[in-house]
Amino acid sequence: MVKETIERQGWESNCPKPEEIINLWKPASKTEVQEDHKIARTVKHQRWRGLHIKDFGSDRGLGVVATRRFSKGDIVCDYHGKVVTKEEGQKLIHSYVFYFKSQEKELAIDTQTFPCECHPDIETFGRRINHSRKRYNLKPLHRKILVDGIMTYTILLQATKDIEVDEELILFWCSFCEV
Repeated sequence: MVKETIERQGWESNCPKPEEIINLWKPASKTEVQEDHKIARTVKHQRWRGLHIKDFGSDRGLGVVATRRFSKGDIVCDYHGKVVTKEEGQKLIHSYVFYFKSQEKELAIDTQTFPCECHPDIETFGRRINHSRKRYNLKPLHRKILVDGIMTYTILLQATKDIEVDEELILFWCSFCEV
Protein backbone atom coordinates (compact mmCIF):
# COMPACT_ATOMS: atom_id res chain seq x y z
CA MET A 1 0.00 0.00 0.00
CA VAL A 2 2.87 2.37 0.79
CA LYS A 3 4.54 1.58 -2.54
CA GLU A 4 1.24 2.11 -4.41
CA THR A 5 0.69 5.46 -2.69
CA ILE A 6 4.19 6.64 -3.63
CA GLU A 7 3.62 5.58 -7.25
CA ARG A 8 0.14 7.17 -7.34
CA GLN A 9 1.58 10.47 -6.09
CA GLY A 10 4.22 10.36 -8.81
CA TRP A 11 7.08 10.84 -6.37
CA GLU A 12 10.42 10.03 -7.94
CA SER A 13 12.98 11.55 -5.60
CA ASN A 14 13.41 12.01 -1.87
CA CYS A 15 10.92 9.17 -1.26
CA PRO A 16 10.83 6.98 1.82
CA LYS A 17 11.28 3.29 1.25
CA PRO A 18 8.12 1.29 1.99
CA GLU A 19 10.14 -1.09 4.20
CA GLU A 20 11.32 1.84 6.37
CA ILE A 21 7.77 3.08 6.88
CA ILE A 22 6.49 -0.39 7.76
CA ASN A 23 9.35 -0.93 10.24
CA LEU A 24 8.61 2.39 11.96
CA TRP A 25 4.82 1.86 12.12
CA LYS A 26 3.38 1.13 15.56
CA PRO A 27 -0.20 0.06 16.37
CA ALA A 28 -2.42 2.61 18.10
CA SER A 29 -1.98 2.89 21.85
CA LYS A 30 -4.64 1.79 24.33
CA THR A 31 -5.73 5.40 24.83
CA GLU A 32 -5.88 6.09 21.09
CA VAL A 33 -8.07 3.03 20.52
CA GLN A 34 -10.39 3.92 23.42
CA GLU A 35 -10.81 7.46 22.09
CA ASP A 36 -11.07 6.51 18.40
CA HIS A 37 -14.49 7.72 17.24
CA LYS A 38 -14.39 5.54 14.11
CA ILE A 39 -13.92 2.38 16.19
CA ALA A 40 -16.70 3.48 18.58
CA ARG A 41 -19.09 4.07 15.64
CA THR A 42 -18.20 0.72 14.09
CA VAL A 43 -18.74 -1.10 17.41
CA LYS A 44 -22.08 0.69 17.84
CA HIS A 45 -23.38 -0.03 14.32
CA GLN A 46 -21.50 -3.33 13.70
CA ARG A 47 -20.39 -2.25 10.23
CA TRP A 48 -17.00 -3.93 10.07
CA ARG A 49 -15.50 -3.93 6.59
CA GLY A 50 -13.55 -6.66 4.86
CA LEU A 51 -15.26 -9.63 6.52
CA HIS A 52 -17.49 -12.44 5.26
CA ILE A 53 -19.16 -15.33 7.08
CA LYS A 54 -18.34 -18.60 5.32
CA ASP A 55 -19.66 -22.12 5.75
CA PHE A 56 -16.67 -24.49 6.11
CA GLY A 57 -18.84 -27.60 5.97
CA SER A 58 -20.21 -30.04 8.50
CA ASP A 59 -16.86 -30.60 10.28
CA ARG A 60 -16.10 -26.97 11.11
CA GLY A 61 -19.34 -25.05 10.56
CA LEU A 62 -19.39 -21.30 10.07
CA GLY A 63 -16.33 -19.08 10.25
CA VAL A 64 -15.14 -15.71 9.00
CA VAL A 65 -12.76 -14.90 6.14
CA ALA A 66 -11.12 -11.64 5.12
CA THR A 67 -12.35 -9.97 1.93
CA ARG A 68 -9.53 -7.42 2.11
CA ARG A 69 -5.99 -7.32 3.47
CA PHE A 70 -5.43 -6.50 7.14
CA SER A 71 -2.02 -5.45 8.44
CA LYS A 72 -0.51 -6.64 11.69
CA GLY A 73 -1.94 -4.45 14.45
CA ASP A 74 -5.19 -3.55 12.64
CA ILE A 75 -8.43 -3.75 14.59
CA VAL A 76 -10.45 -6.27 12.56
CA CYS A 77 -13.74 -6.36 14.51
CA ASP A 78 -15.07 -6.86 18.03
CA TYR A 79 -16.34 -9.87 19.94
CA HIS A 80 -19.81 -8.46 20.35
CA GLY A 81 -22.45 -9.41 22.87
CA LYS A 82 -23.95 -8.63 26.23
CA VAL A 83 -21.46 -8.22 29.09
CA VAL A 84 -22.43 -10.45 32.02
CA THR A 85 -20.75 -11.66 35.20
CA LYS A 86 -18.46 -14.70 35.06
CA GLU A 87 -21.09 -16.68 36.99
CA GLU A 88 -23.83 -15.80 34.48
CA GLY A 89 -21.48 -16.73 31.63
CA GLN A 90 -20.79 -20.15 33.15
CA LYS A 91 -24.49 -21.01 32.86
CA LEU A 92 -24.27 -20.61 29.05
CA ILE A 93 -22.74 -22.82 26.34
CA HIS A 94 -18.99 -22.11 26.58
CA SER A 95 -18.20 -21.91 22.86
CA TYR A 96 -20.12 -18.65 22.61
CA VAL A 97 -18.82 -16.98 25.78
CA PHE A 98 -15.62 -14.97 26.13
CA TYR A 99 -14.37 -14.63 29.72
CA PHE A 100 -12.16 -11.70 30.71
CA LYS A 101 -10.98 -9.75 33.71
CA SER A 102 -11.33 -5.99 33.98
CA GLN A 103 -9.60 -4.56 37.01
CA GLU A 104 -10.99 -6.72 39.80
CA LYS A 105 -14.17 -7.83 37.97
CA GLU A 106 -14.42 -11.21 36.29
CA LEU A 107 -16.79 -10.80 33.35
CA ALA A 108 -17.96 -12.57 30.23
CA ILE A 109 -19.35 -11.59 26.85
CA ASP A 110 -22.42 -13.62 25.94
CA THR A 111 -22.61 -14.13 22.19
CA GLN A 112 -24.74 -17.25 22.54
CA THR A 113 -27.85 -15.08 22.79
CA PHE A 114 -28.63 -14.31 19.16
CA PRO A 115 -29.55 -11.84 18.02
CA CYS A 116 -28.10 -9.44 20.56
CA GLU A 117 -30.41 -6.87 22.13
CA CYS A 118 -28.71 -3.91 20.48
CA HIS A 119 -28.54 -5.39 16.93
CA PRO A 120 -31.64 -7.59 16.52
CA ASP A 121 -31.31 -7.84 12.73
CA ILE A 122 -27.54 -8.27 12.33
CA GLU A 123 -25.33 -11.38 12.45
CA THR A 124 -22.18 -10.10 14.19
CA PHE A 125 -18.80 -11.33 12.92
CA GLY A 126 -16.92 -11.85 16.19
CA ARG A 127 -19.23 -14.63 17.40
CA ARG A 128 -18.56 -16.57 14.19
CA ILE A 129 -14.76 -16.40 14.29
CA ASN A 130 -13.24 -19.81 15.04
CA HIS A 131 -10.53 -20.06 17.69
CA SER A 132 -7.28 -21.88 18.38
CA ARG A 133 -4.44 -21.76 20.90
CA LYS A 134 -1.80 -22.53 18.25
CA ARG A 135 -2.90 -21.39 14.78
CA TYR A 136 -4.34 -17.90 15.23
CA ASN A 137 -4.10 -14.52 13.51
CA LEU A 138 -6.18 -12.42 15.93
CA LYS A 139 -5.77 -11.60 19.59
CA PRO A 140 -8.29 -10.06 21.99
CA LEU A 141 -7.85 -6.53 23.37
CA HIS A 142 -10.07 -5.42 26.23
CA ARG A 143 -10.95 -1.74 25.94
CA LYS A 144 -13.57 0.55 27.42
CA ILE A 145 -15.04 2.57 24.57
CA LEU A 146 -17.42 5.51 24.82
CA VAL A 147 -20.58 4.54 22.89
CA ASP A 148 -23.54 6.93 23.08
CA GLY A 149 -22.07 8.58 26.16
CA ILE A 150 -21.69 5.25 28.02
CA MET A 151 -18.32 3.65 28.75
CA THR A 152 -18.73 0.14 27.31
CA TYR A 153 -16.62 -2.98 27.91
CA THR A 154 -15.44 -4.11 24.49
CA ILE A 155 -13.25 -6.95 23.27
CA LEU A 156 -11.58 -5.78 20.06
CA LEU A 157 -9.90 -8.34 17.83
CA GLN A 158 -6.48 -7.23 16.58
CA ALA A 159 -4.46 -8.82 13.77
CA THR A 160 -1.32 -10.55 15.08
CA LYS A 161 0.11 -10.80 11.55
CA ASP A 162 -0.70 -9.61 8.05
CA ILE A 163 -3.94 -11.26 6.91
CA GLU A 164 -4.58 -11.88 3.21
CA VAL A 165 -7.82 -11.92 1.22
CA ASP A 166 -9.73 -15.23 1.64
CA GLU A 167 -7.70 -16.13 4.76
CA GLU A 168 -9.79 -17.50 7.63
CA LEU A 169 -9.75 -15.41 10.79
CA ILE A 170 -8.75 -17.41 13.87
CA LEU A 171 -8.87 -15.94 17.39
CA PHE A 172 -6.31 -16.86 20.07
CA TRP A 173 -8.39 -18.58 22.69
CA CYS A 174 -7.91 -19.30 26.35
CA SER A 175 -10.46 -20.41 28.92
CA PHE A 176 -10.13 -17.12 30.83
CA CYS A 177 -8.18 -14.24 29.30
CA GLU A 178 -6.74 -11.36 31.24
CA VAL A 179 -6.85 -8.93 28.35
